[in-house]
Amino acid sequence: MSEKMIELEVKVTPEELKRIGEYCRERGVNFSEWLREIALREIASEKSDKEREEEEDFSSWVFII
Repeated sequence: MSEKMIELEVKVTPEELKRIGEYCRERGVNFSEWLREIALREIASEKSDKEREEEEDFSSWVFII
């Protein structure tokens, strides 16, 4: 799999930028890699939630045998 570089504009206040920078430095992470990981995790979580919603829930069904 090849990676492609894109330009992304993120609007933040100077205070937010400072907090983000401190967070990344403390953890030794690159901002773009960290943001990518967060985005992919969120997408996977939403997909997982959606799949769970689509599964049949038999707990409220009444079966008469």
